[in-house]
Amino acid sequence: MSPILRLGLALLLLVSSAVSAHAQVESIELPSTIRPPSEVDLAGDFTFRMCVRMEAAPTNLPALASNKSWESGEILDYTTNNSFGLGRESGKLPGFAVSVLPDGAWTWNAGDGKRRIDHRPEAADQAIADGRWHEVGFAIDRERGVAHLYHDGRRVALHDLQGVGSLRADEQTVQIGASVSGLEVGGVRIERGVLPSATVTAQFIERFGEARRPATAAVWDGRPLRVLAWNIWHGGRRKGRDEGVRRVVEVIEACNADIVLMQETYGSGPRISGRLGFDYFLRSSNLSVMSRFPIEDVHRLYQGFRLGGATIQLRPGLSIQAYSLWINHLPSVRKQLAAGATAEELAAADAETRGKEIDGILAELLPHIAAVPGMPVIVGGDFNSGSHLDWTPAAAQLPNHHGRVVAWPVSLAMEAAGFVDTYRAAHPSPIDSSGTTWSPEFPESHPDRIDYVYVRGDRWQVARSEVLSEHDRGWPSDHAAVLSTLDLGTASRIKVMSYNIKHGYGNDGVIDLERAAAVIESVSPDVVTLQEVDESCGRSGSVDQAAWLGERLGMEPLFGPFMDYDGGRYGMAVLSRLPIVSSENIVLPPGAEPRSALAARVRLVDGSEAVVVGIHLYASEEERLAQARAVMKAFADEEAPVILAGDFNSRPDSPVMRLFEERWENPDKGEDRFTFHSEDPEREIDFILYRSSRAARVLSLDVLDEPIVSDHRPLFLELEVAR
Repeated sequence: MSPILRLGLALLLLVSSAVSAHAQVESIELPSTIRPPSEVDLAGDFTFRMCVRMEAAPTNLPALASNKSWESGEILDYTTNNSFGLGRESGKLPGFAVSVLPDGAWTWNAGDGKRRIDHRPEAADQAIADGRWHEVGFAIDRERGVAHLYHDGRRVALHDLQGVGSLRADEQTVQIGASVSGLEVGGVRIERGVLPSATVTAQFIERFGEARRPATAAVWDGRPLRVLAWNIWHGGRRKGRDEGVRRVVEVIEACNADIVLMQETYGSGPRISGRLGFDYFLRSSNLSVMSRFPIEDVHRLYQGFRLGGATIQLRPGLSIQAYSLWINHLPSVRKQLAAGATAEELAAADAETRGKEIDGILAELLPHIAAVPGMPVIVGGDFNSGSHLDWTPAAAQLPNHHGRVVAWPVSLAMEAAGFVDTYRAAHPSPIDSSGTTWSPEFPESHPDRIDYVYVRGDRWQVARSEVLSEHDRGWPSDHAAVLSTLDLGTASRIKVMSYNIKHGYGNDGVIDLERAAAVIESVSPDVVTLQEVDESCGRSGSVDQAAWLGERLGMEPLFGPFMDYDGGRYGMAVLSRLPIVSSENIVLPPGAEPRSALAARVRLVDGSEAVVVGIHLYASEEERLAQARAVMKAFADEEAPVILAGDFNSRPDSPVMRLFEERWENPDKGEDRFTFHSEDPEREIDFILYRSSRAARVLSLDVLDEPIVSDHRPLFLELEVAR
């Protein structure tokens, strides 16, 4: 053997030894029987993980881990219009099973004796039979009603449990291993509760090293989102078990969709999401949500076959909700038109099926999304119903409208609920742009637009929307797809409130912090600067006021003390609903009392940053000028937008305000500009100023008329800052 070959072999052995040593997987004797810890209830929440190594996969779906008689069931190919892949008949038995598919991918099953669910991915994405160690596992999350599935430290799917109950079998043991040549198993862990995804990932890296770190989820870069709603027709397999799925993936890749709201997923979900590398929630055999960005929560509203949604984190501090929807395909509009149905009869028949379903969906959806005010929402899918925006008087003579103007109840209900039809927002005229999605496969059917992407929330701007129905080897579905390009605004908005709360001491002589919280809550600010805030001072009942208000309002609190007072500390606070990147309490030149400026750097929804600074100037004009100069110096080189808010104790024409206005904009409050004294205001001494190197626009600046809670009236500014 040549020296070079000897050196190469030595290096290979060294690397293999290092990887093996780092893997820290100790094989156990097979087969083995493991009894879950006493605190683990297989009828409730638990997390299971195991490490597997095998050279090649057998064809008999062996039980690598199971707490039921998995191998007693006959092997069947469950591929139908509504399902896909191999499984065992025993999958419906109570319990779970981890096995390996003939192509080398792992497979997971759970059943309760009546119902079953199965995860059947592909080896290209989730292999375990390639000679390497792999870790697979799952967590049963009863509160959310889902199973979290893991492969090599990455959560590869969220499967709705779909009514599957207890996984407790007759024998409270788990059988590990099977008669498989070369199979090794180790690192088996059965733990109580739902282990966080971050912990699963961290422990996988700890065991296998940084070289095996799973790919991290994408973080939104602020570009417009591309959302695809698509009924892929029996799992996309009508054009071939693999060829059809390949075409579905190619369409999604070609249009560069970020979020896919899919209908008729039917067993192809793990294959499609795996090839795309997307996060994946399967609500039912029918509905799924796939996302380039991480899914942080799921929403199991109404009926699983009709509606399923997820909260998707675009970036830290910015999430949206996205829902996939499918409603009744009956009655047939083609048959109704052939029978001569009037416009009123078409609408009435639609109301009896699809109309009732959309009413039921909205009855659950609207309160649900109202619980997270301001979060942008998308609902997309196969509504199987026309739109009142299409069947207009101007479009009545279109060939497919047969002279009828129809008030379709489904689209009217969505509009009444505040949803915007993105295709019609981009193409207002149904004559110029029909947007027909039914049907590329059946030209003899009644052509209509029945698939939609709807959005709700004032941040959305529809940049484009188009209908996709072409593929160079043939379109794989009987529905066209709707691709909408959505901007979350060309600028970020920030809502800032400033309020001298006088430690909650009202003009009626009552200290009541709840009243101050209610005033703040009434305008839902993103950031609040507060003056005259106590921390455990005797006069306010030894309450940490910043912390109390933060918890009460669901905002992150900062406290900026500048002097001791009555057994505690006295100063200012900042409360933020936006992520706080950093903060600083800047000491200012003292007057009759010490002073500081409390600065919070926050992340806006577009990922940029702004600095919000709370101040409370005090004492003589000369001393306030010195404090103002110190504030200006502290932020002289700041490139991010700076918002300066607080009790300036200075009138508009004072030297202090003239100095600030050399660098900061001082928006006009209008006629109702006085802030002190709140019962009968006659002085303007509270201000919110801003400075920005990027284009900025004041959307509103208001003085709130609140005469009791404090001796100052609060200010509320809404500012728009360009990207």
